[in-house]
Amino acid sequence: MLSRLLALPAALLGSAVALGQAPCPCPPPPEGPPPLWTGKAELSYVATSGNTDTSSLGAGFELNYKPAPWTFTLTGAYLRASTDGVLTAESLAGGLRGARDLTPRLDVFAAALYYRNRFAGVDSRYGGEAGAGYKIIDEKTLRLRAEAAVGYTREDRVDFAAINYATARAGLDFGWKFSKNAELTELVSWTDNLKTTNDWYLRSTTGLTANLTSVFALKASYTYLYDNVPVPGFEKRDTITSVALVAKF
Repeated sequence: MLSRLLALPAALLGSAVALGQAPCPCPPPPEGPPPLWTGKAELSYVATSGNTDTSSLGAGFELNYKPAPWTFTLTGAYLRASTDGVLTAESLAGGLRGARDLTPRLDVFAAALYYRNRFAGVDSRYGGEAGAGYKIIDEKTLRLRAEAAVGYTREDRVDFAAINYATARAGLDFGWKFSKNAELTELVSWTDNLKTTNDWYLRSTTGLTANLTSVFALKASYTYLYDNVPVPGFEKRDTITSVALVAKF
């Protein structure tokens, strides 16, 4: 009986010590599924006045719908520039794309494309393509994806007859998050006219994005366009330099 009475305070003391200790750390709860809808929109505007009045407006958007393993993407971009009230540049581009993951790295896709730039001699260029892509590098801070596609395009030209041709295209998509709030990107696409193989065009866009908040970011980009056989009377090269405010949703 005496031993039981002596054991009672010891048990109570042990319970108090256990209650005073911090609870064991628990693993973080698992992340929920990614949102079905994501997107971003960007806007840039530059104006000067004085000896020469100039203005430029750029806008673009990207909307994604991702019911895994599918991804559907709608994109659009518009650019307009004028000097002393005279329009000097204007272009419009859009696309709709559907892709399906076959493995964590391999996917297949189909896309419809539209492009208009009368200042480059293209009244409208539209068509479709289908192909496959592969993630060569797929890490949290570094990614590199390659893709290839075949398609068909119709091009209505300014002051010239329209042309139709089959296409082959290759592309690279690179991204490097070199800090918590900054990312460097490079998107390159090369398209060949299979009817006249020396008629090819290249598009390269280099971008640097810095997050301002969880929603807004500042993006600087440089786009290089090269058409090896342009519409007669037009230049082979065009460039676009832009600084834009981006909103993510």
